[in-house]
Amino acid sequence: MNVFVLTLKPILMLCKIVGIIKTSYYFESNGLLVKNTNSRYHSLFEFSKTVVLLLVTYYSHRQFDLLDTLILYTFWIVIITSRISETWIIKLINGIIKFDQKLTSLPTHLQAHQRQLNKQYWNRIFTCATLYYIALTLLYVYLWPVKILDFTIVIMFFVRIGFIVEFTVIVSSHFYLQNLEYRFELLNDFWKCLPAGLLDVPGECSLHDIAMMVDNIRLLHAELSDILRIFSMGYGQMLLGYFVFSYINTLVCLFYTICFKFSISEENNPMMEKILKESVQFIYYLQNIIFTMSIVTAALRVNDKKRQIISYLRLTKISNVSTALKTQIKMFMNQVSVFESDEMTAYGFFSINLNLVMSIIILIISGIATLIQMKEHPYIMQAINATKNFYQQSNISV
Repeated sequence: MNVFVLTLKPILMLCKIVGIIKTSYYFESNGLLVKNTNSRYHSLFEFSKTVVLLLVTYYSHRQFDLLDTLILYTFWIVIITSRISETWIIKLINGIIKFDQKLTSLPTHLQAHQRQLNKQYWNRIFTCATLYYIALTLLYVYLWPVKILDFTIVIMFFVRIGFIVEFTVIVSSHFYLQNLEYRFELLNDFWKCLPAGLLDVPGECSLHDIAMMVDNIRLLHAELSDILRIFSMGYGQMLLGYFVFSYINTLVCLFYTICFKFSISEENNPMMEKILKESVQFIYYLQNIIFTMSIVTAALRVNDKKRQIISYLRLTKISNVSTALKTQIKMFMNQVSVFESDEMTAYGFFSINLNLVMSIIILIISGIATLIQMKEHPYIMQAINATKNFYQQSNISV
């Protein structure tokens, strides 16, 4: 069992708990992830879980305020889009496993060390996320003490399903992007192991051996580019839904913070408590920024590593190489160009540039301005009053 499968298991378990993939998937003896179609237990469990989630959503939807309702919508968007793309997600996992299996059959000339994130790296991520989750939950309970404990309060304050779903989506997608990045870097290391100028080395590496190694690298690069496309198909819709509702939720939170600061309405609150209550919203904004930028930067790094092979190809003096190698290099260049037009197809991965940053800033500013102009609108007032009533009915001290 390779490092990828070992580090994948806790992430896969988290995805099963949230509902991104079904619980019936397991690893076969050949190392691939397959679905158990003979067990009725998994089908009954999935059906029961769906019914329970629908009942919880129905009950919570009647009790929650607008902000928590948006969290419920985000949860269901993630579940629905992930189930639509479930086949692609399984293809992504099995594609990486098959790719690693092919690396064992490479010629011994390619002695580059395979780079992978070890299990301790992801254990630290899970540990930090757990501590952050516990600290934020305790902070909520301290700042907004609950006098009457019921089902709605448990879901809102203690379970914090919104954070669990967001963390699962971001960590799982970041995990696959990181692994793709390191495998593209591995192919770049393989190319560096080739003789300088792709010229034969008497007694060590013949022109035929070099042509075979270039062909192997080209085929592996094509397969890895296809796996990157599969990632886009598997996670694109899910990330799109998450980003859209994350933006809407941030916009509504900013609007509440600017226009209706009911969370610090009591003048007799200690100054430190007022500051902490104000800071909670900014912690949430920072969390969204970190989650979003981690995916954008990870996708950007993958594309950079993927294109790095082009610089090696362009630096090769094809006039000095054999006809077979010239053909391989031309095929490699054409292949990279084809995959350049068919990568990250799933609804919006963008490079970090001024256009992206300015677009996000303009959307947030225009959205806040629109909400401020509509703050006297009956629907907006109804949402605000419903939020205040929710806190009052729940006997939460504000």
